[in-house]
Amino acid sequence: MIKNVLLDWSGTLADDLSAVLKATNLIFAEYGRDPLTLEEFRFHFRLPFSGFYADLLPEATAEGLEALYERFFHGLNDEIELLPGAQEFLQFCRTTNRRAFLLSSIKTSHFEIQGGRLGVLEDFEVAYTEVMDKREKIREILHTQSLDPRETMFVGDMVHDVETAKHGGVLDVAVLSGFDRIEKLLSAHPTIIAKDIAAVQRLL
Repeated sequence: MIKNVLLDWSGTLADDLSAVLKATNLIFAEYGRDPLTLEEFRFHFRLPFSGFYADLLPEATAEGLEALYERFFHGLNDEIELLPGAQEFLQFCRTTNRRAFLLSSIKTSHFEIQGGRLGVLEDFEVAYTEVMDKREKIREILHTQSLDPRETMFVGDMVHDVETAKHGGVLDVAVLSGFDRIEKLLSAHPTIIAKDIAAVQRLL
């Protein structure tokens, strides 16, 4: 039985794909690059996102990118809404006594703004944010929180999330509501593919 749920934020619980694309294209404009279409962005974008920028903006520094992203994305936080079924899923975790944790690369300040406005901050026992490589973090979380991998799942929308779950030895669940299309996700051989977080709730 799954008693513990690790959850990604972007594309899994929160509908922020268009906002992230806007911020990314504003950064590209700063470097004189043409904007990416949605399909181009979904094809190229990956986590850790340092690799994405190394491929497409090799001249940019990590510090410069962070400053620009913070500046451009800050004004987009109010555009972010929960994906359908997200609030119900978090409530389901509470009512069924499942422990819920956030594991995301989102900046802490952005999550606090978004999660506070959307009323979900208290739904996570712990929110692990600004995690650049989740594969390096998941085993630490399992150990620190005394989570049995056999009773734990990680739900995310990207190849990196599937790889993270497998690295931690927990059940990997890929949802199709976010950044990576199914063709991309299949390359990571996810154990379960669900349409969205509501479908994950039905599975549980």
